[in-house]
Amino acid sequence: MDGVLVDPAITIKAIGHQWYRSAPLNEEDDPELGQSRLLEVDNRVVVPAKTHLRMIVTPADVPHSWAVPSSGVKCDAVPGRSNLTSISVQREGVYYGQCSEIRGTNHAFTPIVVEAVTLKDYADWVSNQLILQTN
Repeated sequence: MDGVLVDPAITIKAIGHQWYRSAPLNEEDDPELGQSRLLEVDNRVVVPAKTHLRMIVTPADVPHSWAVPSSGVKCDAVPGRSNLTSISVQREGVYYGQCSEIRGTNHAFTPIVVEAVTLKDYADWVSNQLILQTN
């Protein structure tokens, strides 16, 4: 793991923020079996599958925790510090997690979504993000 932290293929910075807007189901809606409720996000963390990544985890304000249980990653975010961890998602797909630092209102509604894609799809996604940032 130390080699991944020193010389990773890609470095991703995850910054926790205190407030997050959620969109719960309407009361008259019946969730269907298997439906993801309160798990989707505005911006997924997109990563290439089968690639060793370094994660820098830090908060913008209050303590947070970046946790995606199916990837075996949980990293605390402490104000004034940056913590490092590594992640390598072996299969393409969508992986869900949540802030697991329960300190304040709505932390239970702070989802994390990691989308693992092919290396080509990741390169295309990065190109599109750069275009969006320049517009």
